[in-house]
Amino acid sequence: MKKIIFYNFIIFFILLISIELIFGYWFDENNFGIHIRKHRNRYELYETKFNNKEYKFIYKRNFYGFRGEQINNLNDIKFVFLGGSTGNERFLPENLTIVGRLNENFKKKNININIINASVDGKTLRGHLNDFKFWFSKLKNFNPDYYIIYTGINDSVIDQPEKYDFTYGNNLFKNIRDYITNNSISVELIKKFKWKYFSKTKLKYDMSSSNQLYKDFVYINYNDSKNLHNLENLFIKYNKLSERYKKRIKKLYSKINKLDAEVIFITQIKYDGLKDEKLFLLNEILKEFSTKRRLKIIKLDEIYDGINKDFYDHNHTTPQGSERISKIIFENLNKIIFP
Repeated sequence: MKKIIFYNFIIFFILLISIELIFGYWFDENNFGIHIRKHRNRYELYETKFNNKEYKFIYKRNFYGFRGEQINNLNDIKFVFLGGSTGNERFLPENLTIVGRLNENFKKKNININIINASVDGKTLRGHLNDFKFWFSKLKNFNPDYYIIYTGINDSVIDQPEKYDFTYGNNLFKNIRDYITNNSISVELIKKFKWKYFSKTKLKYDMSSSNQLYKDFVYINYNDSKNLHNLENLFIKYNKLSERYKKRIKKLYSKINKLDAEVIFITQIKYDGLKDEKLFLLNEILKEFSTKRRLKIIKLDEIYDGINKDFYDHNHTTPQGSERISKIIFENLNKIIFP
């Protein structure tokens, strides 16, 4: 009996190895390695509530790690959106996110543009540079024409943990697990089977409970911020932060430029506008960098005017806020792409 079990195990193991070698990604020229980790083939059922309205949806990241449905041909991708959690917007149904609404607006105008969302929570510009090194470089025939970069908030955090920017860890066993997860056809099939037959709500969260955020609400628009903040003093006060940001912008732009692609920067705001002096400073640095190199930039911080319930916390927008921001970005993207 023990021999039968042993032989059956050996046969099963040989079959499994054979299947992996034939259908897995182990020897693919552009295998995923350990770097994309948990950002591939994700299907999570969320139930969220914003401004007393409930949403139930599937948060998806496809085979290649982008948010949304599967993509058949990477060569068709011409526009990529890079951001942190403010770009990913995992707690919103995809069609209500900034990127989702942008694509819907292009569709309504019969414009053949589809923006792919590559945003990952917590990423700074350094994290986006790592994406080019360890993620995008793994994708065969991936040659976008435009990279739209929504940046400012994460980089303004002086002591932000580095872990959000790295695509892999220092733990050997964890890296081995990630390598197997990202290259095994068996793991991929198990994930799909589990989602299809054993899916359950991943998260329930009521964002409407953040009404206190707008108690005594005052929005600091761009004109107000210029009177509130002294830019010269901020450069001195946050010298290390400003120099770090300049270096990150320069490195990321240089990488994109070498790929013969164009970059479009978008500045950011918080729920109370530009009260945060560090964010104000980084926005101004980004504008100066773009002006000197004649790069395209959407100055959201100078255009957007905040109102009640646009945000559910200090940094992240509700469906209402995402819609208002997407309209501004859409109008400016149109002018940039079709001057």
